[in-house]
Amino acid sequence: MTWSIRKLSDQSMVMGLEITNEDPTDADEHCIPCLKGKTTRNVIPKKSDVENPKRLHRVFSDVCGPFDVEGYSRCRYFVTLIDGFSHYVRVKPIRTKDEASGILTEWITRLETETGEKVNFLRTDGGREYMGGEFQRWLKSKGIHHELTNPSTPQENGMAERLNRTILEMMRSMMFDTKLPKSFWTFAVNYSQEILNRLSTRALTEKMTPFEALYKRKPSVVHIRIFRCPVYVHVPDAKRGKLDAKAISGLFVGLSQNRKAYIVADSQNLSKVYISHDVTFLERPEEPE
Repeated sequence: MTWSIRKLSDQSMVMGLEITNEDPTDADEHCIPCLKGKTTRNVIPKKSDVENPKRLHRVFSDVCGPFDVEGYSRCRYFVTLIDGFSHYVRVKPIRTKDEASGILTEWITRLETETGEKVNFLRTDGGREYMGGEFQRWLKSKGIHHELTNPSTPQENGMAERLNRTILEMMRSMMFDTKLPKSFWTFAVNYSQEILNRLSTRALTEKMTPFEALYKRKPSVVHIRIFRCPVYVHVPDAKRGKLDAKAISGLFVGLSQNRKAYIVADSQNLSKVYISHDVTFLERPEEPE
């Protein structure tokens, strides 16, 4: 402002303006009313200078939700984890945000065991779900530095934020295509990680999937099926009579996380879900409406 007024006087741009008692140090002083009325945020670089030189060097996490419709097991949120080097992702629906730290503890321990690498940095937005004393003590015991983003600055956790958006878009697309009840969003979210980890991504310079970048072996896709495609599930001998059908119809909605099995919703009663390896798929393209 001082510079602008001096320019008006020096260049005779107006009449009747005279500057008196000018102190040359005034130009270096901040105008407090101007700071209050005009201050803007500092520019955040579009490209991060953070390096992730090896697997699990830095991992990112975020919680998305709440959803307006409860999913399976009364879930209202989902928590994510993504490796900055391989872009391998993990996602899990949860009931409350407080479950996030326990899930991260399990994921990090498992990934370190599977890869032989150690997590060095965990970046989050500093939400209350990540700041519990027990979780913070666990991070310190593992030698993991907890990086926190600045308040109201989601750009600093951009990798996790973009992952949330990708999962949401995949989930919505699957739900709109299948016309399943909205409560099935948890199955679509879980299934999205299986697909993402087996797709090529521009984030990787080498021609490989996130799965291969993390585990150093090519992934199999034989278990990837069309979400909601019709299936028939075998009924064990102990659960049927001599004249009962040996298979019942259902809809494929995902993969079991703890066993080599498929998750199938009963086509006659969608609230009933089966987990079975003995599934026959009837994949075929839908007829256009």
